[in-house]
Amino acid sequence: MKKIIISAITATIMIACSSPELRQADIEGIDMDFHITRFDSIFWNIDTTCIKQEFLKLDSLHPEITRIYIERVMMMGAIDSPRASVEYINFRKYPAVIDVYTSTQEAYTDISDIEEELKPALLRTTKFLPNLKLPKFYTHISFFNQNIIVGQGFISLSIDNYMGEDYSFYDSIGIYSYLKRNMIREKIPSDYLTAMLCSEYMTKPNGNLLDDMIYYGKILYTVWCLLPDEKESTIMGYTEEQMNWAKERESSLWQQMVETHIIFSENIMDKTKYLNDGPFTQPFGQDSPDRLGAYIGWKIVRSYMKNNQDVSIMQLLQEHDGQKILNKSNYR
Repeated sequence: MKKIIISAITATIMIACSSPELRQADIEGIDMDFHITRFDSIFWNIDTTCIKQEFLKLDSLHPEITRIYIERVMMMGAIDSPRASVEYINFRKYPAVIDVYTSTQEAYTDISDIEEELKPALLRTTKFLPNLKLPKFYTHISFFNQNIIVGQGFISLSIDNYMGEDYSFYDSIGIYSYLKRNMIREKIPSDYLTAMLCSEYMTKPNGNLLDDMIYYGKILYTVWCLLPDEKESTIMGYTEEQMNWAKERESSLWQQMVETHIIFSENIMDKTKYLNDGPFTQPFGQDSPDRLGAYIGWKIVRSYMKNNQDVSIMQLLQEHDGQKILNKSNYR
């Protein structure tokens, strides 16, 4: 089983994804049977008079996620144990649990908009990454804990982490404002795709800051290609104001990183300053958005793909030499 995360390509197709102006893949006439399985609703609505049998039934219908969710995410015990049944009964009694489930089910009664945005993105995936076996997509509830679960053959997002910035529970449990801005419905498609790419293709480097920047840049670039109609700010997880700030200062930010040689640092604290979520990117001041290292990595990769249109997305994801990508990008 993969680590659980809790927390025929033609030249025309390659050019379509390489050029900022021509990023539409030819998926005309292609279809697939796609839907997101609402494991959150299924789990909430089981028959409480025979919980053990219901859990075993769940496991037979959804073997990818059931044991992982019940035993390792919710930590209720083995699905066929008496403890799991007792834990589930107690779980259903908590007022906070009832409130969260009620509000999430109301907010996500209909998820057809999310499915309609993801389906063409997955069709593009079959074009750009033909060797990738598409996972099953689920939703679950984690009570603001394990946002994404990635296991063998499936990805699940915790929809209670996508209730909007103004959701009252976020304030009551002390979630930072810089995190709340991405706890919105609009982020679900790009988060699903990011999890899929990280699971299937990306091995996080152990090199310098530049390697890490390119790593995140490749993810952002590929998601950008799979969701050609999505706003760049949404993919990046920025507000429009933050995106404009980054675009206006991009050249000077990169120059500063080069002149200080920080891109060659292998220090974990240096990487954290440029790549992690936060209120801002520390070396660039409190007015800056966070994760500017990832943003610049995305721009380097975009330049690399624009200037090397013989490189497919598959080849991009398999290239782990950040310095090589930078050298061939002509990025300034």
